[in-house]
Amino acid sequence: MDRLSIRESMIPKAVNTKDVEIVAAGHTCLDLIPAFRIDGTVDNLTDVLVPGKMIDMGDCVVVAGGPVTNAGVSIRRLGVKTELIGKVGNDDFGKEVLNWYEEHEGHFTGIKMVEGESTSYTIAICIPGIDRFYLHHCGANDTFGYDDMDFDLVRRSKLMLFGYPPWMKKLYEDTGWELTRILKKTKDLGTTTALDLSLPDVDGYAGQVDWKAILEHWVPLSDIMAPSAEEVFYFLYRERFLAKKGNLGPKESVLDHLTVKEISEVGNDLIKMGAAIAMVKCGNRGLYIRTAGKNRLSKMGAAECFDPDNWANRELWFPVYQEEKFVGALGSGDSAIAGFLSAFVWHHTIESCLRYANAAGSMNVTVPDGLTWNKGFDDLTRRIRAGWKTKELKIDEAGWKHERGFWVGPANSGKWES
Repeated sequence: MDRLSIRESMIPKAVNTKDVEIVAAGHTCLDLIPAFRIDGTVDNLTDVLVPGKMIDMGDCVVVAGGPVTNAGVSIRRLGVKTELIGKVGNDDFGKEVLNWYEEHEGHFTGIKMVEGESTSYTIAICIPGIDRFYLHHCGANDTFGYDDMDFDLVRRSKLMLFGYPPWMKKLYEDTGWELTRILKKTKDLGTTTALDLSLPDVDGYAGQVDWKAILEHWVPLSDIMAPSAEEVFYFLYRERFLAKKGNLGPKESVLDHLTVKEISEVGNDLIKMGAAIAMVKCGNRGLYIRTAGKNRLSKMGAAECFDPDNWANRELWFPVYQEEKFVGALGSGDSAIAGFLSAFVWHHTIESCLRYANAAGSMNVTVPDGLTWNKGFDDLTRRIRAGWKTKELKIDEAGWKHERGFWVGPANSGKWES
């Protein structure tokens, strides 16, 4: 018996009341989002950030951030009973994070403040016309591990969303052993697992890690995989990613050069690796989803699929909704996950979950931060039912067809919603 099995075999498989719908765990930080006072758009970063130049700025938004906040608090504001698990240092930024929670959302017992560590922070640089970029300090996230988890909250929850382990050093060292332990324990407690990734600094320490080997441990223990297309393509096909990255034109991203066939390949590989549901975020191209068969879906835990016939063996692509005004995409992926998981734990169809995911993501880009878009689940429902139009999306790949507002892939064989 290996070291994981020995320890976990001593923990009783308790069956308890699940009085929390979702717990969001993982990367926690303070977001600082300075507003650039620029009319129109900018072609080059150096047109703005010039050495020695004093730049007139607007207000700076200071909020708790990271996926624990952007996804977890968004889920809570949509009306889902939610708890949070994360770690900050006992410093000014850590106090700011906890004060923000207390003032805006109430007290979360799963957010721990520890001595001797610094709090993670992100400075988001969002210049009109330039793809956003971030100045980030991992801080206490780098030491977050199994012993920092509040497994009582996990035990009480139907679903646990874990976010951004590629920016949490202890979790991905030793071939991802620490997060493997966390996911295994969560599954043993009967809680459904959802995993959101993030693209690490490919030139830094995390860029030298064998991420495919790590995902071979994590994916089988993740019922729902919810990565972006770029990051999961990097993890599974690093050399192909770097080749695309090396040939980018001005203002282009790797996502712009990922084909439908390649994204479908990603979804298929995640299912073959053991996930039940692979929802791949494709930015302004919408959401791709691939699902396993009924046997794997039946092993998802407390937040099970309400209608396996509807969820099994699906391959769909749903375009984004037309936003009222584009301000910035900070947290849009987290918001999409929030919309998806909120609908999922409330037993919506796969088609409905995709609508709520893109509705949340499309609302997110109308504000500078990842939270103030949120007016509740009923607001998204009203917008969707009012006939909210999606942006044009054309798929020319063989075997794909357009039906009921979705693009339907060749691997799709499940039942449509009634």
